[in-house]
Order: sequence, then C-alpha cells, then structure tokens
Amino acid sequence: MRRNTQAVAIGGALGLVFGAWNIIAAELAPLADDTPAALLAFYGPMFIAWAAAGFIAVRKTGRLRDGPRTGALVAFVTFVVLTAFVIARVNLVLDLTSQRPDWQNLMARYPTSGFRSLRTYVNYIYFTGAPFKLLVATAIGGLFGFAGGCAGLPASRAAVS
Repeated sequence: MRRNTQAVAIGGALGLVFGAWNIIAAELAPLADDTPAALLAFYGPMFIAWAAAGFIAVRKTGRLRDGPRTGALVAFVTFVVLTAFVIARVNLVLDLTSQRPDWQNLMARYPTSGFRSLRTYVNYIYFTGAPFKLLVATAIGGLFGFAGGCAGLPASRAAVS
C-alpha cells in the first residue's frame, strides 16, 4: 500500500512538472509545431522517470512484477495531471493554439462538427480523447517500468541478500 501511495505522489509530482513545462512552452512559443525533436525532448525525460520508478521499486522489493506495476501507476497519475494542464492550456491560449500547423485538421473539422463554439468543440475533442491517451501512457509506463525493473533486479535487496 505504501508503494502505491509513493507511486501516486511521484506521478502527481511528474504531472505537475510536465504540466508546468507544457504551459511555459506554450507561453514562450504558442505556434511551435510538435516536431519529433520537440516530442522527444518533452516525453523522453518522462519515460526515463517512469523507468526509474520501476528500477527503484524492483530494487527495493526484488520482485520484477513491481517494475511494470509501479511504472504504469506513475504514468497513469502523471497523465491524469498532465491532461488537466493540457486542457487548461488549450483554453487559456485557444486563439493562438488554433493557428498552429498541427491543428489544421481539427480546425477543418470544426465547421461541420455541429458545435457552435470552438472552445466547446476543442474541449469535447480533448475530453473524449483523454481515456485513450491515459491507456497508452499507462501501457508505456508499464513497459518502461519493466525495463527499469529488469535493470534494477540484479541490484535488488533480495538479490544482494
């Protein structure tokens, strides 16, 4: 139970850090496109943090199954918090965000969406897409937690004892 509480706290802290990063980046460069390099710079450290959580969990318990479990839980909580920040960011700078090159498909679909308000439409898109994004992030967190756990197993307390 204590490990779950720690994983939730770590995920929440990561969500706050990456959420703040997302908002600051939007303020500094609101029209910046999500290039592969930008995505790697943002998500790479997040994935490494999820692997580190798995590494630490397995190192403490000596059970490989704790790596993916911890990584998945940390990732889930990270993305719950991050998603709230992303939705807030979109609402704060909707006028600028709607001009981004990677929003052109969404903007092209808006006139035929049946929504009278762009803000309502965008929120609908983001909220309905959130469960899938949470599922994907949780799966990625489990994979990186497993990788980190595999690295932590030889150094675990159980292996050392």
